[in-house]
Amino acid sequence: MLLPNGISGFHINDLPYANSLQFKRLCDTLANYNNGKVLSFEEPHVAQNFYKAELDFKGKSIFVLLNTSYPFIAFASSVEYFKIKFVDHSLSNVINAFGNGLRILLADELNERLQLDEKTRTVKNENCLNNQELDQIFYWKPEIVGDVIFNFWD
Repeated sequence: MLLPNGISGFHINDLPYANSLQFKRLCDTLANYNNGKVLSFEEPHVAQNFYKAELDFKGKSIFVLLNTSYPFIAFASSVEYFKIKFVDHSLSNVINAFGNGLRILLADELNERLQLDEKTRTVKNENCLNNQELDQIFYWKPEIVGDVIFNFWD
């Protein structure tokens, strides 16, 4: 998967920010679609570059994540500080049906190993990352692509 410039939240040029109201509405729609409910909603903050909503369906939780700079959505079975377990979920079909420009990232894409070359300070995965992002990557040493897209860096 191509890692675009600014995906980590560290960017030189201004990128548009995700619409929190649109994301909240989407989460409400997802919950209503399966007779579930939204348990929590968290906005991005200093050390988190994504929106996070926890949905409950018949006693099972699923997390829906939205990157702040790009319309990338992911599902996770758990979200802990510096440890997100990315999964695929059938709610992807509901999001795709709306056709609202969101891109659902698959667990295989997010769990792809990040290939760092310490000697040349480059990321071998396909990317357009800027120098600020590379500095953060070599400081925090994420292991997978998803850890760059949805991160807890400050």
